[in-house]
Amino acid sequence: MLVLDSSYALALFMPDESRPASVDAVLAERLIAPVMWPMELANATISGIRRRRIDERQAHAVCLAAEQLQVELFASKRLSADEWLAFAQSHRLTSYDAAYLELALVQRCALATCDSLLADAARHAGIPVFD
Repeated sequence: MLVLDSSYALALFMPDESRPASVDAVLAERLIAPVMWPMELANATISGIRRRRIDERQAHAVCLAAEQLQVELFASKRLSADEWLAFAQSHRLTSYDAAYLELALVQRCALATCDSLLADAARHAGIPVFD
């Protein structure tokens, strides 16, 4: 089992991104993510359209390709904004990135990310990282 963050998924499917070297190992695993994962992917493709990185057809293709990964979504046990604030600050992450770290910690599994700050925080917490 492995936590897949949105930056890694986008690196797999965005036409102007380089595929991570660890892709074969990552895709061989059972993939999981926080429940917000599809929203992050959609938001990134919207940003890609606005920045003219991709067009609408490509954005839909990225989303459909990501869905084919069959990532299992997990809800967090942290419910309050204050809990997320404390957890994110303790790892020097955004609350969104902290959700990936928290899931990896709770499930005791590795994390796949192309985000260097998240990768550093995960390694510091003892989480194996695929980047």
